[in-house]
Amino acid sequence: MLWPITAMGGVLGAVAAGIPGALLGAVLGHALDRHWRLRRWTDVPARLRSLTGRKLVFERVLFLCLGHMAKANGRVQTVHLQLARDLMQQYRLGEEARMQAMRWFNQGRDQARGLDRLVGRFARREPVLAVELMDACWRMALATGSLAANQQQLLNQWGKKVGVGRGEQQRMHQKHRPRSAKQAPVAKDDQLQRDAKLLEVGLNDSPDLIRRAYRRQLSRNHPDKLSARGAAATEQANAGERIRDIKAAYARIREHRGF
Repeated sequence: MLWPITAMGGVLGAVAAGIPGALLGAVLGHALDRHWRLRRWTDVPARLRSLTGRKLVFERVLFLCLGHMAKANGRVQTVHLQLARDLMQQYRLGEEARMQAMRWFNQGRDQARGLDRLVGRFARREPVLAVELMDACWRMALATGSLAANQQQLLNQWGKKVGVGRGEQQRMHQKHRPRSAKQAPVAKDDQLQRDAKLLEVGLNDSPDLIRRAYRRQLSRNHPDKLSARGAAATEQANAGERIRDIKAAYARIREHRGF
């Protein structure tokens, strides 16, 4: 095994101060090798890129994986794009960051080479965020309501890289399964009543009133608004899911009322 900074430090030390300098340079270089986890010369370019600002960021790995997971379903659908936008909002990405995230999403959709290795490296550096990455991938995999074989294979591969066991994978599966699959069937009227309650309207209210209530609920549950009101961390974390529920409720009421 070659420790590149160790070798470099030894050579530079020898040039500067002979054998004592070589020993000192090698010791200092070895400390840097261990700190930066460099074991071969091929590790050096990635480390240099990270030191100059091109680091392996969570958002990049996240949206590359989400794009690839969406395409693994066969084709990217509107529901996949909407979930990607919801996650951009959840992580409070600015306009420029959203455009970059969408470029990563499109890149991941069309490119599989090296993605497993990227996930593995990210998991070693950021193990906690890597679990959050897996949770988001499960959300994307189940966005259409069914889990394709290719998606299950990807989740298994990435789960091993991240260190997420079968039990945790099953928990994520249960968490993000469509509600219709988790709950007993209910009458359509009961569902519409719950939708109206969520929007704080009556089913027979005017379309304009329902539209205003819908926009009001979206604004009220926006992550920035929740943060400004000092909402609990759990409430802020669940903002994306609640916004999806509000949008789904509004869509069902619109279909029911025909506007």
